[in-house]
Amino acid sequence: MARTGFFLLALAAAATWCAPASAGAFKTITIDDDYSDWAGVPVVDSDGGDNFSGPDIGDTQIANDGSYLYIRNTFPNNLALGTFMGIDIDENPATGFDIFGLGVFGQEAGWQNDFPFTSATGTFNNGQGMSGEFFGSGAANMTPFANAGSRELAISLDVLLNQDNSPLFPDDTIRIMFWTDLGTGADGLPAGFAGDDGLNFDVSGIIEYTLAAPEPTSVALAALAACAVVVGRRRG
Repeated sequence: MARTGFFLLALAAAATWCAPASAGAFKTITIDDDYSDWAGVPVVDSDGGDNFSGPDIGDTQIANDGSYLYIRNTFPNNLALGTFMGIDIDENPATGFDIFGLGVFGQEAGWQNDFPFTSATGTFNNGQGMSGEFFGSGAANMTPFANAGSRELAISLDVLLNQDNSPLFPDDTIRIMFWTDLGTGADGLPAGFAGDDGLNFDVSGIIEYTLAAPEPTSVALAALAACAVVVGRRRG
């Protein structure tokens, strides 16, 4: 395929990767390879069936509590190792590392499986790294560390970037993409084979997740109701 044709095809595909902003789910998840606690957490992206011989990124669920961001990915072909998670910290595709040169996602922080690293414009790994929580390096707590049909991860919300000691999560909106450079894409044809479409990778949609806050407890709601009654009486 001509370079121009490949670029236009990639841009057309990228248009389908942009998911709407996802309202957060406030929930504490135990990272133990038991997925029963994911019940009720919405699927924020679904992209299975489009990568052969590499991780086929399927459904993604995301939740958070006051301390951690939790992620679950499914893999219909049971290949999971070699999957990257990227975060576009400033929510600007023009800055950070341009994944696959598509111009739709600028990665400033990433994880290969559970291993953390930081990126910059034109640089996949700038060597600066992160600090905090797991192993003191911003690593993800992940299970299983194996090829499997599902994986779950936890990342501390208090992680800092070593370059300037700024927070990994500066606000409530987190722009995320999952991707892998392993596999042959949806056509099943390796690079260089006749008919290969050139898309020998897999990506999720671009997910914009909004951190959730805990719902008010019944005690708090009762207190608010009592305050409203008192205010009403005073005004009366």
